[in-house]
Amino acid sequence: MNRIVHDNVVSVQFRPDAHHRSVQTVLKDPKLSSDEKRAILSAWASDMYAVESSPMLRMIPGHTTPLRLSEILSALRGLDDDDPPPRGGTAKRISAGNMDTDGHADVASAAYRLARLRREADLRAASMRAHRDNIRRYKRILKTDLTDLERQFVVRRLVEEQSAIRKLAQAQTLGGAADADFSFAASC
Repeated sequence: MNRIVHDNVVSVQFRPDAHHRSVQTVLKDPKLSSDEKRAILSAWASDMYAVESSPMLRMIPGHTTPLRLSEILSALRGLDDDDPPPRGGTAKRISAGNMDTDGHADVASAAYRLARLRREADLRAASMRAHRDNIRRYKRILKTDLTDLERQFVVRRLVEEQSAIRKLAQAQTLGGAADADFSFAASC
């Protein structure tokens, strides 16, 4: 099989950024779309073309003079300003002051308040269950053979869990449910 070596072939790559001599010629070129203009200017703004001694200048291959980064960035900003905003913008929210005061708002706010209270009660109950389970575990661990240091740690954690469950029971303002949970927690 013959191998063809392409090392001697010099291929000229097409460089769209080398055909324009300034930022203004890119912006004024009617053949380029705004996306193509943005691509050329973005390439020029990249650090790849930065002049080492002056990072605010860009030396583009094929150009005789460097371009200012500020000119390139302002041209990019101008292209962004020319594009219309996307359709279907953000939805307008109705503020509480704009709502009808015929009672529907009161019912809705009461429903939201009740739902929030239910969620808080559910979270509080779940937290209390977790503390009760931990108390049971620590009491079970205390019945095993432990070193003095381990026993001190478990007793300290047991006291912390009991105080946490007492605080939750005191914070609960749903009437008799707090007393029932607290009495059950205290019995653990």
